[in-house]
Amino acid sequence: MKIKNILLLYVFFFFFFFMTIKSFSQDVDSLLLKHTDKNGKVNVDSLLFFSKRYLYSRPGKAFEITERAVGLAEKQNDPLQLAHSYRSKGAAFTLINTDLDSSFHYLEKAEHIYRSLKTKEGILGQGMVFHNYGTVRQIQGDYVQAIDYYIRASKIFDEIGDVKSRPYTLNNLATLYALVGDFSRSEKYARECIELSQKNEDDFMTATAHTNLANALMKQSKYEEAIPSLKEVLAYGKKYDDTYKTFLYHLNYGTFLMEYKRDYPLAIKEYEKAQQLATEVGDEWEIMRKNVALSEAYLENQQFGEAEKTASEALKTAIALQAKDKQREALWILAHANAHNRNFETAFNQLNAAYLLKDTVFADNNQRQIALLETEYQTEKKEIRINTLEKERVLYGIIFVVSLLGIIILLGALYLRQRAKKHLAQQQVIQLEKEKQLIATHAILEGEATERTRLARDLHDGLGGMLSAVKLNLFDMKKGGALLASEDVIQFNKVVDMLDSSISELRRVAHNMMPDSLSRYGLKVSLQDFCDSLSNVQFHYFGNDDRLENTLEIMIYRSVHELVNNALKYADAENINVQIVHQPDGVSLTVQDDGKGFNPKTPVKGTGLNNIRTRAESVGGIMNVFSEPGKGTEINVEFKI
Repeated sequence: MKIKNILLLYVFFFFFFFMTIKSFSQDVDSLLLKHTDKNGKVNVDSLLFFSKRYLYSRPGKAFEITERAVGLAEKQNDPLQLAHSYRSKGAAFTLINTDLDSSFHYLEKAEHIYRSLKTKEGILGQGMVFHNYGTVRQIQGDYVQAIDYYIRASKIFDEIGDVKSRPYTLNNLATLYALVGDFSRSEKYARECIELSQKNEDDFMTATAHTNLANALMKQSKYEEAIPSLKEVLAYGKKYDDTYKTFLYHLNYGTFLMEYKRDYPLAIKEYEKAQQLATEVGDEWEIMRKNVALSEAYLENQQFGEAEKTASEALKTAIALQAKDKQREALWILAHANAHNRNFETAFNQLNAAYLLKDTVFADNNQRQIALLETEYQTEKKEIRINTLEKERVLYGIIFVVSLLGIIILLGALYLRQRAKKHLAQQQVIQLEKEKQLIATHAILEGEATERTRLARDLHDGLGGMLSAVKLNLFDMKKGGALLASEDVIQFNKVVDMLDSSISELRRVAHNMMPDSLSRYGLKVSLQDFCDSLSNVQFHYFGNDDRLENTLEIMIYRSVHELVNNALKYADAENINVQIVHQPDGVSLTVQDDGKGFNPKTPVKGTGLNNIRTRAESVGGIMNVFSEPGKGTEINVEFKI
């Protein structure tokens, strides 16, 4: 049966998935021989692949190959190849013979086999059959059923993770929206199809979608944007010797030249190129489309005789195919041609018939648009119903799981809250203990500094003064003329020398405990005096000379004293460098030596370094030790002000 909107046929060749079209000259027998293995088994899938390549260039041969493939699959008893053959034959009846009843018959046979296979290939085959069902329904104008089949096919493709099939559904949707005049949506789906086809490296579907995109863009007067898509179609046609794609390019490019550039002579040349290709393809619908476009170009170029002749041919085919919109266009061209030839009565009748058909076409388009909107509405309702039923099926399970999770979360929250409170309390206790320890340490250090100061003063002023008095009394005895034997004189002098040594040692100890220069002149002067007293110690001071708090100055001085003595005593250092950097918020102390070094991770004897670290921490500072055996030592201490 002839279907009035057979316009759909030229875009529905994507029934056949994953094909790349080339030109081949072998006949069917040579193809069979080429795809027969040494055991005599024919690869039916390869034959079907070739039949798809011949679909538009040699449709008769494509149908013959499909027929032979069905017989071979039945003979070889291969269920999967037989299902593929039935599906291809159903598609061939749709596209070549326009026999939709036979198409459904073979598609149903293919679906039955696919369902029985219970494999991924069988599931994929079911999805492809549903897609083909949708295409047939779309040709029949049953958009509700068409979209329903498309949705079922898409769900199957998604379930098995097949991304190569989705472009075909997208292209169908682009065509469907173009039919009802919604070219913006047609453009949207065509672009999605192109993007996905390019990712799949599917040149055939990329070119097919570009054809739809170019048409949608020109219908929206976006002529310049359509040119890249037309070039893609032409490139594909030349690369794979695809006559049909090349025909579509010349047909659409002629429309571009006529409607946008108004270059009618060039448009006629493009349409004439399309005319030759349409004859090779042998598609009546495409020949009719070409004749309508060519006759309009002749009319615009004032070639009225050619316009009348070509429009008459187009009208004859349009009436046979029940294509009302093409009948209207052909009648309009004929009316203008007859008016030019002064056949006014004929022209009036043709123009009147064209206007009557215009109303009919407009009504048909409205019905298609309403049907499409109804399809979208019904599809949305169906999806909502499916979701509702699914929710009802698992409702009680969800309630149970949510309730259980709620209880677990509540108990977990209570536990975590209690644990957090306990942890916070422990942290507060630790912080208080730390503050208590720091306060105690600070108090001890202050007490130590005070006690050292007192002891140094007592030793220097008290015991030192007494020893000095003893020495003076001894000298007075000697001056007073006391008679001593020679042995006693020698012993007397030894006692005086020992007394001098004791006084010097007492002063040194008192000075080390609390140097007088520290209390009088500050940290810089006292450390300079200490380092100058040692030949191998260098001292450097950076920053301002402001006096620090007394306890901090004592702390820093004692730390330098301890570190230098350690370097001399344990490291056998030849050179020691002491550096002080006085900044507004702290004092940095660094002592470097070239001694034998040590491993900082190894526990050391004595409490010197620990005492320095404790002093620094008591004022919020830190101590860092950098040392390696044989490479010297560097100790940095930061004291916060």
